[in-house]
Amino acid sequence: MRLLSTLSLALFSLTVVSCNHEKCREPQPQAQCVSGTVVGDACLDGVLIDVDATFPIGKPVGNHPNVIAAVNFADLASFNQVGQRVYFTYRNDPNQQSANRVCTANTVPLLVPHLLLSNLSATSCPTNGAL
Repeated sequence: MRLLSTLSLALFSLTVVSCNHEKCREPQPQAQCVSGTVVGDACLDGVLIDVDATFPIGKPVGNHPNVIAAVNFADLASFNQVGQRVYFTYRNDPNQQSANRVCTANTVPLLVPHLLLSNLSATSCPTNGAL
């Protein structure tokens, strides 16, 4: 009985430890097309997008429930109008967690996922799965 109890505790500990890392809670790269609406811009974060509820990859910011920060701001120059619909794929790069630009304000990054967007479109997700 003691062996079974020890084994159960060990398995429980492995389960808790294996998904308690920050990496487990971060959005993982997606091949599918994701959609959302641009809701703003923050100097350290980049373009802020409220992702559609179908894709729960973001965090709440103000009255926006599912916000991500697109850190590759230079690539998004034509996609940074508030209210604009955007369609994209993304990946999380631990080495790029802030927008690459000079910020003169004394601010801190928002507590939202900071992602690199690719395959950007202002129209819609294609039916063949690639943008």
